[in-house]
Amino acid sequence: MRSGVGQRLRLGAREPARRDKRDPQGKPQKRKNDPRRRRSVAVTILSAAVLAGCAAGPSSDTIVIGMIKDTSGPASAYSPYVTAGVELAIKQINASGGVLGKQLELVSESDGSDTSQTPVLVRKLAGKGAGVVLMNSGSASAVAANPVCASNELVCLSPDNLSAAIVTGKDTGHTYLLGPTSAGMGTAYAKGMTNAGIKTVAVVADDSSTIQPYVPVLAKPIKEAGVKIVAEEKIPVNAADVSAQIARVQAAKPDAVLVVSSGGQTEALVQTALHRMMPGVPRFSGASFGNQPTAWPLAGPGALDGLVYVGSVHPDNPRTQKVAAALKQQGGQHAELTAYGLQGYDSVQIVKEALQKQGSGTLNQALQSVSGYQSHYGSSAFTISFGPSKHVGADGDCGMVLGTFGADNTPGPAWPVSQPAC
Repeated sequence: MRSGVGQRLRLGAREPARRDKRDPQGKPQKRKNDPRRRRSVAVTILSAAVLAGCAAGPSSDTIVIGMIKDTSGPASAYSPYVTAGVELAIKQINASGGVLGKQLELVSESDGSDTSQTPVLVRKLAGKGAGVVLMNSGSASAVAANPVCASNELVCLSPDNLSAAIVTGKDTGHTYLLGPTSAGMGTAYAKGMTNAGIKTVAVVADDSSTIQPYVPVLAKPIKEAGVKIVAEEKIPVNAADVSAQIARVQAAKPDAVLVVSSGGQTEALVQTALHRMMPGVPRFSGASFGNQPTAWPLAGPGALDGLVYVGSVHPDNPRTQKVAAALKQQGGQHAELTAYGLQGYDSVQIVKEALQKQGSGTLNQALQSVSGYQSHYGSSAFTISFGPSKHVGADGDCGMVLGTFGADNTPGPAWPVSQPAC
């Protein structure tokens, strides 16, 4: 217990008693703004809070890592893959002795990608002893958490989000993301489209609060590369039919179509419609669908053939294969090798490194001293570094890999036209 709390309790006990005023019937009257009553209520609330904190706080032999995930909203299509990587890293670290002699304890809450819930849940995790929170939900949720991360001095790290808005602007001194960002993805596609001779493109995006901010960021470098955007369509995340939207895209006669979504059933529906209504037109996808193995069977037969997507699994990275083998051994529905699992794994390893560097300083300062971390995703040359003014960890764009799908609706070789470089 804190000494200040005991002091306040003792001061309340020494206050001299006062007689209550009584009404004509002899019953005690309620005092308005009675300082004794206010103090009593405050002490009761404070005492309850302290007792709850003692019960819920971490034990002396554990370090609590909090995680906001999504089990029901748009991000639920990829959040479980991140979770699998996070859990694997914690399991391995604990098996090898933990961090500074302490075991890591993962405490999670699900916000359903509902940004009104995220700040409340981050506070809840802080109350459970978390000094770091992994933001494993939509980018909009991570942005909504920024004020809480700052006011509670929590390190909030996004393993898989791409929006640079998470780490720019107000209340971002304690927030970080691994990266690359959506701007880097847009640059990679801009170069690839230019190399492929594509002059016009249509953009189809879902209408979620997570995805919509990505669209202009992705589109900017594409337009700056001289590729004209001739059509833009929004798709409801719960859409059952997208024929009307794809018909309008078809009428614009683009050289290619870029689909930006949280993946899952929504993108499977869009890709199936594009394959049926616009056969032979090149298609590109964001960084979600290509990393969701459970979503690929939702697309029609052959509907993903030729689709170019942003991934982070590179065949030349030996560290990737070590995590792949460990994920397979761990098992579970989301044990397949994806960029998300690798990013979740790396987020915990980076937190471990920061904890080991912390010393007498803050964890925030320690994280900013992490430099040249050799990532388990991207090319073998890809590294992650942070600093006081560098809250996007990616050291270059080679954390991304442009992959392709085959006729069997599963990923095939890397896209030969263009690849990001560090």
